[in-house]
Amino acid sequence: MNLLDIIAKAKAEKAKSLDLSQKELRLLPPELFEIDSLEELNLDRNKLVEIPDEIGKLKNLKSLSVSENDLMELPETIGELKNLNHLYLGYNSLSELPASVGNLVNLNTVNIAKNQLLDLPKEIGKWTKVTKLSLHDNMLSDIPATIGDMKSLVKLYLDNNELASIPASLEKLANLEILMVSGNSLSSVPSELGNLKKLRELVLDANQLSTLPESLSQCDKLETISVVENPMEEGVPHALLNKKGLKVDQ
Repeated sequence: MNLLDIIAKAKAEKAKSLDLSQKELRLLPPELFEIDSLEELNLDRNKLVEIPDEIGKLKNLKSLSVSENDLMELPETIGELKNLNHLYLGYNSLSELPASVGNLVNLNTVNIAKNQLLDLPKEIGKWTKVTKLSLHDNMLSDIPATIGDMKSLVKLYLDNNELASIPASLEKLANLEILMVSGNSLSSVPSELGNLKKLRELVLDANQLSTLPESLSQCDKLETISVVENPMEEGVPHALLNKKGLKVDQ
């Protein structure tokens, strides 16, 4: 069955899910965006360079996966997918995100790892339902302070970017349990992170840290801190080394 037949069948059956992964697709036919019943669309492992503006027509979409393609940019109209819960865009060539992604207020899981992101729009602060955000292996040099508004965030992956600092506003992420910031250029960690009462795991390997803030000893649930491959000239504060139940890898 060719692509247009698959799409015609899905439309006739008012399909809720459509898997078009690994089909060597370079372009998406306009007919695809007429299947307004779709809730899940999988376009992984194709050769797509862009997503057409028509994506905004799929108003019922809850899950969109376009991982392992050649995407260079996203259309502004992606912001019209107001029901989207899951957005998977890993392993592409995205250098930026349109501000309209801030309209995706029902997102729960976002993966934009392994791209070429240089920065993030401040509008990501509107993702107040996102619990897991994967941004590792990009080219990010800073993170907008509005990330502190993502109050549901539990897992944040920022490894292997070009971050010289992380915003103190992370202290507002009251539900954060895992923070990964290995392989960056951090010379210090904000003392405000000591306010993260649910933080369990903090991984800071391969940065340029000389010490850690003593305030991290106030993170009641903290089980692991890793600072392998850091200069650590001033060492790890005794308050952390002596904290019961905390394992420090250095």
